[in-house]
Amino acid sequence: MRIDITEEEINSLTAAIMQRHGIDFTCYEPKSLKRRVLRSLSVFKLNSVHELWVKVLKEAGFVHLFVNELSVGLTSMFRDPPFWVSLKTILPAILEEKRRIKVWHAGCSTGEEVYTFNILLKELGLDNRVTSFASDMNSDALEQAQKGAYHVLKLADYEHNYKKYNDSGSLSDYYSKEEKLGLMDKSLVRNVKFDLNNLITDKNNNKYDIIFCRNVMIYFDGEAKKLVLDKFYECLNPGGLLIIGFFDALVPIIDKTRFDFFDLKQKIFRRIN
Repeated sequence: MRIDITEEEINSLTAAIMQRHGIDFTCYEPKSLKRRVLRSLSVFKLNSVHELWVKVLKEAGFVHLFVNELSVGLTSMFRDPPFWVSLKTILPAILEEKRRIKVWHAGCSTGEEVYTFNILLKELGLDNRVTSFASDMNSDALEQAQKGAYHVLKLADYEHNYKKYNDSGSLSDYYSKEEKLGLMDKSLVRNVKFDLNNLITDKNNNKYDIIFCRNVMIYFDGEAKKLVLDKFYECLNPGGLLIIGFFDALVPIIDKTRFDFFDLKQKIFRRIN
């Protein structure tokens, strides 16, 4: 059965979630949100947005299942290998200026990017100088990120990405196999704190030297993107790096008085002092 969703239904649903649970989805790009709501109806075997609306309001705990489904992320280790090659080249010079460095992985999903970055640090011999905060609004994704357990078929794909980044090494050096899972080396995240965080509604008063937020804001509307860019600017130390995704469509709205286009090709920006 084909289900049609109106703009009014979407607005009613997001308003109800915001009012009852304080979770803001009103900032999502409308077409992306509609696709995800349709997918959720299928997953939860519901026939209308009204049925979804009733469950969100009346069933304790359901909103968390819905949020997790709505915020399913697509990520992989060493995604876009040329980006990681570029970062590996520029990072030592940046770290030379600082004894310690703090990183925020904003919207870390299931953690593949966190492990990727920490493998890069380990291979540069810089892993003991970095502490990280990895956040997401999807509790299931965060749990998987903390466990660092990925199917061996996925890891086989990630190995291809890794080889394009470092053809003399092997991703398998960083995990052990347990039946159909690869368990990432826990030492890779010994200096990482994982926690829930909603980029739109939750505050973050910490200061960072690098913020990763790659292909997260692709789902946000223009106003939400500006709000999050303001937050990142405030959270970055002067000279700190903001790293966004190729598909986030932020370049036209980035304030050039706040951010220098450090590496436009790889979407790396630097906070101006």
